[in-house]
Formats: sequence, C-alpha cells, structure tokens
Amino acid sequence: MRKIIAFLFLGICFCKCASNVEDAIHTPIVGNLILEIPKGMHLVEGNGIDSYVAYIVGAKMDTVHLEYGNKGIIYDLHIESLPVFPLSQKEHIVKTLRKEPTADDVLFSEYADEDREEKIFDKNYYMYDTVNTIVVKLVQPKKIGNGITGLFIPRLKDGKSLGIYARNLDSSANRNLLKMFRSIRYKG
Repeated sequence: MRKIIAFLFLGICFCKCASNVEDAIHTPIVGNLILEIPKGMHLVEGNGIDSYVAYIVGAKMDTVHLEYGNKGIIYDLHIESLPVFPLSQKEHIVKTLRKEPTADDVLFSEYADEDREEKIFDKNYYMYDTVNTIVVKLVQPKKIGNGITGLFIPRLKDGKSLGIYARNLDSSANRNLLKMFRSIRYKG
C-alpha cells in the first residue's frame, strides 16, 4: 500500500513539474519590444531581406508569422474585400464571362450596396486597441478556424512596424495568441 501511495505522490509531483515547465514563459526581444512566449513554443528566425522575419512555432499552435521593419514592407493584415454585385446582375455577368464566377472572384447579393459597405462577406473583424500604451490594430476571424488572428503596430517608438499573425486557428490557439499579443511591451 505504501508503494502505491508513494508512486501516486511521485506521479502527481512529476505531472505538476511538467505542467510548470510547459506554462513557463520566455521573453524574446524584437527591435525594442518584449514578447512573452509560452515555454512549449519557440522563436525561429527567418530569412528576411529588408526586415526581420521570424516564426513562433510549437506543438500547441500553428505557425505564427512575425515581421518587424519599415511600415511599407511589413504585412499590415489588410485583405481587400471581394466585389459584391446586385443579384439582378448575375445573369448578365455570367453571360459576359461565359462562365459563372467563383465565390473567390465575385459575390452576389440582393442588398449589394449595404453588404459591400458593411463588409458582410469579409472573413475578419478589424479594430484598434491599446496594449501596454502601444496603439495596435487587431484582426479577429468572424468564424473561428477561418480567417486571420493578428496584430499590427503601424508605428513604434523607433519608427518601425510590427506584424504578428496566424491563419485559421482553432479556439484554443486563438486565445493563446491573443494572450501573447497582450504581453507586448517596450523594453526598459
């Protein structure tokens, strides 16, 4: 009986220790920013030509892209909206093209003007927020698993920009990435 209790105690201690190692964070510095990354993940530098490129990879999350450099070079997470035409024009457009366009090319709607203006068919929501006194643009998918989860900082203290994003994350990975975004701060 004592052996069983000792075995269970050691097993619980081992699980607790493994959990603490996995939950621990490390803080790489990118430019003049610090980012907290969970221990189960790590930063892998890429081969950027005119900017710093890295990837945050780990077993619990898909690859996260990180770019740091001049504003015009860094991906600002903007995705152009597809054209939306009135449903009444569909037959004319199909006849002109001699084929039906795919939903990746053009969309049709009974309320085309409203839907275009309200960006009904876009995959993502965009908003500005402040993270540790830094103004950021956040991007969230309208439907988890289909879209971009990202952060873009248009202008840092050093004049550079930062973009961090991943595509098509599940709900757990989406929450973890948002938590990582909230950790961004200036060093010193």
